[in-house]
Amino acid sequence: MQHIVFHRSVRVSLTQNRRKKMKKLVILFLVLFLSAPAFGAADNWSDKLELGGSTQLRYYWLNNMWDNNDDTDFDRWDSYRLHTKINAKATISDTISGFVQLGNQTYGNGVVDRNLNDSDNLGNKVFVENSYITVNDFFGSNFTFQAGRMNLMYGSGFVLFDGNSQFASTSLYFDGVKLTMPIGKKSKIDALYFIDEENNRADGPTNDDDISLSGLYMTANCPAMGSDKGQQEIYTLNRNDELLSKDIWMVGLRLSDKFEMGFDYSGEVAYQMGEFNSKTNIDQEALGYKLDAGYTFTNAMMTPRLFCGYMFMEGDDPDTKDKERWDVFYGGWPQFGDMLAWKYVNVGAANNITDYDPTYNEGSSTPGEAVYSNLSMASVGVGANLTSQLSTKFTYGLLTVDEPVAGADDDFGDYYQLQATYGYHKNLSFSVYSAMIDPGDAFNNDDKAYEIFLETKLVF
Repeated sequence: MQHIVFHRSVRVSLTQNRRKKMKKLVILFLVLFLSAPAFGAADNWSDKLELGGSTQLRYYWLNNMWDNNDDTDFDRWDSYRLHTKINAKATISDTISGFVQLGNQTYGNGVVDRNLNDSDNLGNKVFVENSYITVNDFFGSNFTFQAGRMNLMYGSGFVLFDGNSQFASTSLYFDGVKLTMPIGKKSKIDALYFIDEENNRADGPTNDDDISLSGLYMTANCPAMGSDKGQQEIYTLNRNDELLSKDIWMVGLRLSDKFEMGFDYSGEVAYQMGEFNSKTNIDQEALGYKLDAGYTFTNAMMTPRLFCGYMFMEGDDPDTKDKERWDVFYGGWPQFGDMLAWKYVNVGAANNITDYDPTYNEGSSTPGEAVYSNLSMASVGVGANLTSQLSTKFTYGLLTVDEPVAGADDDFGDYYQLQATYGYHKNLSFSVYSAMIDPGDAFNNDDKAYEIFLETKLVF
């Protein structure tokens, strides 16, 4: 009993301290920006101060996303999730600007991690979601320099979008620097160096645990390869996870276009090489690709769009000494729908992906990230604008395991998704999403996994 009382008192004390810190941070933020016009009157930069933000409330109901077992409750969730943002952009001069965004994402009071800490995307902690400087014509060149905490997204986000994606986070930041170098009028190269996880600040034989992203990303818009909306992308990226002795390089190509007659497509292929584990001398050799195509009947009632897609992420071949398992890099966001992202969350042995892939999370040192791998999906669907304000979309996906463990089947199952969005106002929307995974023979348990969320979001 004494232990229980002590535990509760510690939790209450920690909660009170966090609330005090959060209140001070919010008050400081408001004071600074409410008084900014007075501070900046001399140079008139405050005339170009832009304030904004958003509030987003989502109700979740989830069941069986990790075990496909109706008899257990640990993955049966019934919860609200509130995501709040407040931001400011200050244009200091024609070439210098700054952007700051504070955020809070909470599943409700009392939701903390095992150590009673409010992590950035879990409890009632207000945190710096973005904070970066932009300098155009950097040192007289035509380059653009950015430094700080920022979001990154390229293409459809197949390999690079989520920086801080743990447990369905809506915060996607990286910490680092980006230098954008134009090549002519229709192409540019971004040089990137970012830290995903700093962990211990000290470096040494026992403290090497950083996770970093670096590389070059080229984007071009060449009308000769299609329409004026076409885009071509080439990249070489490196993900270095010191904790796992992993140092993987990836080269990729993406092409996309959208034509006036209604046809659109995108195709991306990437190959990974390098060291899966330098200490055990295991090399990485993995292939992944994502293909999408659609046709919109632009002159028809409700402008329906038919679409199809295929994605492939290689699994590890047990008959070779190399590692062929696709590394998710920073594509672990719900790019294939919210339900599949929840299914692939790294929760260790609690995820029954271990039924057909016991080492599904071996390339991840970050609990909570979605580790897509060893999977393919063929999908078809239809979307339509039922009214000028209401849009809907239905998608069916057939999921297949690439390399199941000996004795397991490759039938992952069937994946159904239905979603609708109502634009109540240009700044206010209401959405509903429902999904089901009907598990195949790859899993030992065959109870269906469900997800429903209801959402309202205001942007200002």
